[in-house]
Amino acid sequence: METNISDKEQDQKHDEGYKGILSDKDSFLHFLKKYIGEPWTADIRADDMERINTTYITQEYRHIDSDIIYKLRMNDADVYFYVLLELQSAVDYTMPFRVLRYMVELLNDVFKNTDEKIRARKDFRLPAIVPIIMYNGNDNWTAARSYREYTDNHKVFGNSIIDFSYLLFDLKRMGDEDAILSTGRLLDIIFALDRRPAKDRNLTEITERLSEIMSKLTGDDVSALVGWIKHVYYKGEVVPKIENELNQILKKGGRNTMKHTIEILVEEKEQRALNKQALRIARGMRAEGMDVDTVARLTGLTVDDVLRL
Repeated sequence: METNISDKEQDQKHDEGYKGILSDKDSFLHFLKKYIGEPWTADIRADDMERINTTYITQEYRHIDSDIIYKLRMNDADVYFYVLLELQSAVDYTMPFRVLRYMVELLNDVFKNTDEKIRARKDFRLPAIVPIIMYNGNDNWTAARSYREYTDNHKVFGNSIIDFSYLLFDLKRMGDEDAILSTGRLLDIIFALDRRPAKDRNLTEITERLSEIMSKLTGDDVSALVGWIKHVYYKGEVVPKIENELNQILKKGGRNTMKHTIEILVEEKEQRALNKQALRIARGMRAEGMDVDTVARLTGLTVDDVLRL
């Protein structure tokens, strides 16, 4: 299945929800150590990391992509972690080329902002960039994992051509829920919630697993979780009343309140979907000349709703 722009636009709010969580250094470091797990993650400290509040996504993808960038000081040199949030249902087979463009944008920025005298030195080196793709689709990730694989005749020219590989975090194939929740961090809870749609879960099972962990979250964690829920479940459009209720429920914790929280998410999301469908039908009826009262009666909308169309 290939990605199209309209599908990805719908998922940008999902990406932004994760961007909010991973903008916290401790959460990002937890992500690196637990879910990336490369040997070089062992000695990284949060104090050595700095989030770069810039995007290097090229203009044509600016409205559909989100990225997170951290700079790490390692062995007296800078290293950049470039994380592209590819939280969508389909695989994008152009990924190697997209990542290359973003990395070149970052390196070009570093180069331009380095003093010319330093750049001219024999020992000047550009920083390393570690590209990471976060993916949560149901389909297996079948895009090329290296730029070399995305290049024709790469076997002929060996090391003479451009090459790099990106690290892939594939949420749906990241072990079982017990393993994810084992460390009890906010990011673990979010990954557990995001592995499959809430309406497909066994509510009793998921609330029993989450209630103990929820009670350990700080106030900032709860606020971040509500922000993620707003973006992922409500596409950033949750009404203040529901947002306040979610805050109160999550702060209380406990099995029953967690169950109620997830039920709210499911019911509210389904109701919003029904309302949108009713509005589409009502617009069509009005376009065909049907009177307001008849449209309201047939769609379940109020007369005021129909008049506002």
